[in-house]
Amino acid sequence: MVNDMGGMGGMGGMGATGASGDAALTTLRDRFARGAIDRTEYETADGHWRATKRAGRSAAGVRAWPWHQAGPRPSSSAHGLGTVPRGSAAMAGNAGGCMSSMGDPAAPALFFARRGTTGPAVVFLHGLAGSGRYWQRVEAALPGDGLRAYYVDLLGFGRSPWPAIAYTVDEHLAALAHWRAATGLAAEPLVLVGHSVGALLALEWAARLRAAADGGDHAGGVAGLVLVSLPVYHDPAVARQRLARLSLLHRLTLQSRPLAHAACAVMCRFRPLWRAVVPLVIRHVPPDVARDGVMHTWSSLSGTLDHCLFGLTFDHLHRRAAGLALTFVHGADDDTAPIAAVRELVTTLPQARLVEVPASAHDVPLSHPRAVVEAILPLLLSR
Repeated sequence: MVNDMGGMGGMGGMGATGASGDAALTTLRDRFARGAIDRTEYETADGHWRATKRAGRSAAGVRAWPWHQAGPRPSSSAHGLGTVPRGSAAMAGNAGGCMSSMGDPAAPALFFARRGTTGPAVVFLHGLAGSGRYWQRVEAALPGDGLRAYYVDLLGFGRSPWPAIAYTVDEHLAALAHWRAATGLAAEPLVLVGHSVGALLALEWAARLRAAADGGDHAGGVAGLVLVSLPVYHDPAVARQRLARLSLLHRLTLQSRPLAHAACAVMCRFRPLWRAVVPLVIRHVPPDVARDGVMHTWSSLSGTLDHCLFGLTFDHLHRRAAGLALTFVHGADDDTAPIAAVRELVTTLPQARLVEVPASAHDVPLSHPRAVVEAILPLLLSR
């Protein structure tokens, strides 16, 4: 956390008694809402404080953030948000940071994990109801050096803040722009790698960066674009039908909003229990990925669906992709986002290429991580 990671102690926080403890809890909520602390810090401090209050003890003895229980504290330096050791275990811990932009306390603070200190910057954007941990098998297959990999939790998901906003494309990209500036990447070109909704955001971000460069802002830009399992549809009705197959919550979200909202509220209320149970039920993904699948809110899930998926049509995506050098990686058996629409898109884009992955469905980064890595490597070698 750049702004006030060290400021948790400044809450005294939790430092007085009764009424002042309640005031400190309000301060905690305010700090989370403006991105000054991340979701993990908020839930841990809040839960610890409430447990102490229920036990009838004074809040005076409760620390604002029990770092000794939660693993190593991230660095407070913008340039010291530690590098991540290789391997999926690295992405499962707290070896990342939560950063807001340029000292602006109102800017959303996105959590990320980073690995590598030299080479091109490669930014990975996960899909709906995911987190940066979704890329752990790709991370394990990447070369040991020669790149800096950034695995970002999108706004409203994973360990990034979950503000009560609409979750439009503009809001997601504003949060990413703030994150980029805070990490010192604003002046260098990025290789963007996105999966599913993350691919939609990567494409839109790349198009806007190109437009800024055409307008005379030559700082930064995009050095390469890899879109994995891009969900592109001609008809929004078909999109809803396909996405309803992902899970019961997705089906309810698309077919019965009130019921879905109620189900999501129950999941939020018992989130620690769900995080423990989900890996036992969803066994086809790594446990960390399954656990992070419940780290969102109704607003972030439904808003991102409405604005970032249903709001970006085939024609819009075609216009945004025109002129960009990009690589599509898509499972031949993807039933969520059928490959036919991507094939059609590629035939009209001279600078695009399509890597079809046989016997793969929507989760290509989990089922065929090498295919994703092989699409990334040429972009690194050309730098």
